[in-house]
Amino acid sequence: AYNGGATAATVDTIQQAGGWTPTGIGLLGAMDKIGMTLSAGVWGWVLQKVPCKVLLSAGLLVNTISVAIFAVTQNIYLMYATKMLIGLTEGLQWVWAPLWVAKWADEASLPLWINLSGCVSAGVGNGVGTLLAGFSTAHGLPYATAFQFEAAVLGLLLAVILFVPAGALKISSAVEREKVKEEILDSDRRIRSMSDDISNLEGAKVTRPRVRSGSFLHPVVPTKDMSVGQQVQELWQNKLFCRATMAFASANYINAGLAFLWIRLFMALWGMEKQLAVVSFLVITGVGGAIGISISSSVKEGSNAQVTLGFLQKALYVSCLGAAMMVAGLLLQLLCGQDYFYLFLTLAWSGVILLCTGIGSTTGLIQIVCNNSVEEEELRSFGVGLAQGTNNLFGMSFGPLLPQMVMDLLTVSFALSPDQALFAGAVSVAAVTFAVLGCVTAALEILPAQCATPKAGEQALPSIVEDAADQPLIHSWCCNYEPVPTSA
Repeated sequence: AYNGGATAATVDTIQQAGGWTPTGIGLLGAMDKIGMTLSAGVWGWVLQKVPCKVLLSAGLLVNTISVAIFAVTQNIYLMYATKMLIGLTEGLQWVWAPLWVAKWADEASLPLWINLSGCVSAGVGNGVGTLLAGFSTAHGLPYATAFQFEAAVLGLLLAVILFVPAGALKISSAVEREKVKEEILDSDRRIRSMSDDISNLEGAKVTRPRVRSGSFLHPVVPTKDMSVGQQVQELWQNKLFCRATMAFASANYINAGLAFLWIRLFMALWGMEKQLAVVSFLVITGVGGAIGISISSSVKEGSNAQVTLGFLQKALYVSCLGAAMMVAGLLLQLLCGQDYFYLFLTLAWSGVILLCTGIGSTTGLIQIVCNNSVEEEELRSFGVGLAQGTNNLFGMSFGPLLPQMVMDLLTVSFALSPDQALFAGAVSVAAVTFAVLGCVTAALEILPAQCATPKAGEQALPSIVEDAADQPLIHSWCCNYEPVPTSA
């Protein structure tokens, strides 16, 4: 997050170094997000196989070296390559973090910790990156200063993580789960041996489907026995997971787009100094995001998808109102110039605060919905990887890239001025707020059919009717079973 904020705040300085087209500089801002997109699904699968500490240590090492190279080079293609490597390794952290929090946090504090590990940490990192990079370049320092600082901090974190116990970083109880699975499969073999009247079955190859404990109607294929294609198909058929994932990605598209456009937008329309534009971005988006995060962290039953999505739907109504106010303020300032400077600025900033309040509420809680919509623990790690990959592609990558492409396209097609092009880019960001609301509403609509739970007093599975004569349910000739006589 720090790297993204530092990049957004140094876009103008990097572009002045020469050789950059508007789309090229937009691609540079999106390149690390593209790397996160390409790697997120892979990390979700690799986390099933490799210890977390090994992966996190290796990822931090590569990340540190890549940032250090980015800080000292001005070669366009090398900057693209290092940004890609930064994204590839950051993808691991984004997949691991929500899984780690979900393992160690209790249900009551889960929304708070998901917000702290995701929205708050990302917001703080982005804010520090924007502040340090913006102020350093505004005072004549090279853009490399902010990235040199980042490389030094990453090196310290790498040294710290080497001394952290491996058990403190794990995201699943693999040993315990393996024992449970073996017990289920062993019981399955014994039950089939009785029902088929096969004696001495030990050592024989079992070819029938594995049976789910508690129901003999649906076979279970453990995640380790599923191919990647089967896991993808399983997640694709999970409508709640898919719609929550798109809501997650769309919300972060808005965050990334605002961060990438803000400084240039307010410098152009309101003639702000760069330092004021940087501070206003941190304060306005920070206030809105903090309000949203604080409200969403207090939601009770945060692991209940019905409650969570209902809350998010209301929060996003506020965001849509804020998006409309922001666009209105920008449009009026574009048309009227400096005549009503403070009035239109207040309207635009008030809209951004409302917009960020709803989006800040969404990005944390929607991850809980994504995680909980996948029941099997190891499939969940792959699911989180795909969710983060989708978020990185449609959210974090398209956030800086798509508005810049819209600006370039409209400038060429309609000969827009730079101010008009920036306004068009801002509209392309604000409009996605309604898409986030649509995704959450769609997820809420299919929830009763997909995630119905038994009501109080009802049983999830039909009860077993006991034999009135107190006789065993399995006939005595199965597996040489002899009933034990009871005393009178």
